[in-house]
Amino acid sequence: MPLYQRLPIFVFEIEACENLKFITMAIRFNLDRNGQHLSLVDWQRLPQDARETLASCRPGDEDFAARLDEIAREHLGHAVERIVDPAPTAWQDSNALPPGLLKQCELADLLPPDVGDWATLTPFRRYVLTKLSRRDTLNHCFVPAMLEFGLAQTQAEL
Repeated sequence: MPLYQRLPIFVFEIEACENLKFITMAIRFNLDRNGQHLSLVDWQRLPQDARETLASCRPGDEDFAARLDEIAREHLGHAVERIVDPAPTAWQDSNALPPGLLKQCELADLLPPDVGDWATLTPFRRYVLTKLSRRDTLNHCFVPAMLEFGLAQTQAEL
């Protein structure tokens, strides 16, 4: 069975994450949620089985932080960094669309989702869209994620 079928990986991230060369959105969610930082270089230094162990953690897994610290000490020789200033939490507000999401929709020529549709997304999916909307340039995964989550609608579809 392919790795992506056993792990919490979205369709839009299969190409980049199916071999776990890159950090999945579920891992990013767990890192941010726990105030942990793991560089891509350190991620890629971990052996494949350690990456698979971490990637098998579901978003919000309570054991993720301890598991990551144990794996990092064993394979990197140190615990992971703790972030003093937590990541922005615009995704936690189900009653307002984050400004970055509105900007990404504009850049992609998509209509922004209704606040009601935004509110029906799981917190993890809201996190993903917010994470993909951090920069002022179009994120190549934004439109595929919007499509996967059923939120993409162009001006021409109206």
